[in-house]
Amino acid sequence: MTISKMTLREKIGQMLCFAFHNPEYDEQIATFIHEFQLGGVIYFQRNIKNIEQVAALNLKMQSESKIPLFIGLDQEGGPVLRIMKGITPLPGAMALSAADPEQIHEITKTVGENLRCLGFNLNFAPVGDVNNNPANPVINSRSYSDDPEVVAKCAVSAFKGFQDGGILPTIKHFPGHGNTSVDSHLGLPVVKNNRAEVFQTELVPFKKAIAEGIDGVMISHILYENFDHEYPASLSYNIITCLLKEKLGFKGLIVTDSLTMGAISSRFSAEEIVERAVNAGNDLLIFCGKADLNEQREIVLAFEKLAEEGKISKARIDESVKKILRLKAKYAAAPDIDVSKLRVNTELAQMLQNKSVTLVYNHNWVPIKAQDKVLLIFPEIKLASLVDNVNQKYQTMKDYLDYPQFIINNELANLPEIALEAPKYDKIILGTYNVLEGDHQTKVFEALPKNRLMVVSLRSPYDCLLLKGIKNYVCIYELTPPSLQSCALALKGAIPFSGKLPIRLTR
Repeated sequence: MTISKMTLREKIGQMLCFAFHNPEYDEQIATFIHEFQLGGVIYFQRNIKNIEQVAALNLKMQSESKIPLFIGLDQEGGPVLRIMKGITPLPGAMALSAADPEQIHEITKTVGENLRCLGFNLNFAPVGDVNNNPANPVINSRSYSDDPEVVAKCAVSAFKGFQDGGILPTIKHFPGHGNTSVDSHLGLPVVKNNRAEVFQTELVPFKKAIAEGIDGVMISHILYENFDHEYPASLSYNIITCLLKEKLGFKGLIVTDSLTMGAISSRFSAEEIVERAVNAGNDLLIFCGKADLNEQREIVLAFEKLAEEGKISKARIDESVKKILRLKAKYAAAPDIDVSKLRVNTELAQMLQNKSVTLVYNHNWVPIKAQDKVLLIFPEIKLASLVDNVNQKYQTMKDYLDYPQFIINNELANLPEIALEAPKYDKIILGTYNVLEGDHQTKVFEALPKNRLMVVSLRSPYDCLLLKGIKNYVCIYELTPPSLQSCALALKGAIPFSGKLPIRLTR
């Protein structure tokens, strides 16, 4: 397809990427392809039954589409995975950084090749955010480190792996979501750092990735006051065109984070979002949210109206469509969708997970001996952030260590019983998950004997900063079955603690 032969609807469609509801080809997807002439779709967990179903659906969608589709997902790693069974598991960013940065390319290339076999060609990863705010509620261990150079090295290895595996990566969340304390799914984060500080920290991984040839960048919904005091990055001409395209020289695909997220959708109408997002310089506008077909049609019609009225110029549209077609020729043309060619490497994934387990503090606690009487205390897990899989079934340490276990939650109904039972045990393992000051986890910690207590942070390595008097501490960075298995092995002495803490902890 050449741009000169494309209708306005076809061009507009190429610049839109929508979420959908069902795991099969239905009226919504048919409307995407035949009425909207849509350029891309994004998968969520609800669209996935198994790898065979996914491959068949992707094959059907591509066969129906006149122009190859971008078919994308968040296969980021750790708890942010859409395909959870049947392909090579991908540890999260901070776990990989703690394990071995030198092997990041190998694991992401393997995952990229797996995704390619299923018909995917676009991955909204890796994370290039520098987590320099311990209170960050949405990035945290999704980042490789709080050190810009470490993040840059790891993110470059990750994106090259995906690209070598045949998948277009989009490093995110430009200009950086690490130094925030608000989840942009819910509200508008604000970064007040001056330009020099942003160039020295937040932009370092993105600059390195661009210099090394990455083909995609995802824009965040964050207000960087010293670059644009009015509009968040995803709607900012100053940030996308002036900074990313002109100053940093990026020539690849620019995608938005979902424009239905609270930071954007609560402040602007659909028409305003489309007009500002396109004119700011984005190429592919992503809309997830409710994935309502009528609302999606309104977005298409609003875009068409803006173009016909000249509020979005044809030249601006053509600029993006040319780029999209060029990258589709590289990543989406002639997809070889074949589950039989899929090569799963669970051994590599589990080896990296094993190497990620990090012993931070130890006062003669490890390993667990055969004669030790051990008690497990595990938090009731709520959804950590809106990017996690909604229906993810969390396991507990008891699935991997056969000892008595208490489950704790905000109500603390069993705290008296825990306090009564704890002295009867030689060793106690307390799992923590995103500890907040004064929350129920801190209260349970305070009630336990510190010399016999091992705290295992199940996601945020910063949990220990809120646990006064902590003596024994292990980090696993993500609550997934492979990480729990690795942690159990390390606590029992079956494997060494070889993880290296990727962040600085100041107590």
